[in-house]
Amino acid sequence: MMPITRLEVGLSCSKCLKEQIHTLVYDNDVLIRSECQNCGKEVFFYEGSLLAVYAKEVVCRILTKPIRMSREFRRDLGNAIATLPSRIVSKPGRIMEEVRQVVNEEEEKKKIL
Repeated sequence: MMPITRLEVGLSCSKCLKEQIHTLVYDNDVLIRSECQNCGKEVFFYEGSLLAVYAKEVVCRILTKPIRMSREFRRDLGNAIATLPSRIVSKPGRIMEEVRQVVNEEEEKKKIL
């Protein structure tokens, strides 16, 4: 998972009516909030979009898994075959844990924001 990142950029503020430094807050490369450093005006972006982006990424990872496995088999057949049984068994649990972490992080963000 990608960390939350903050960037400072000059943007036109709808409250100040002139260009000011704004802090943009990104989560997983998705803009979730902006704040004018002059007047403090905050704009929050649709929280559900983060989960939608994450869901698309998970689907993409699942759909591209056969291609990635094929590359892995070509690159290191012995290791790929040796680790395949344990990976097949553990993968559903790892995906569930990842989804659980994302949902928990979203709940924490709602408390903070």
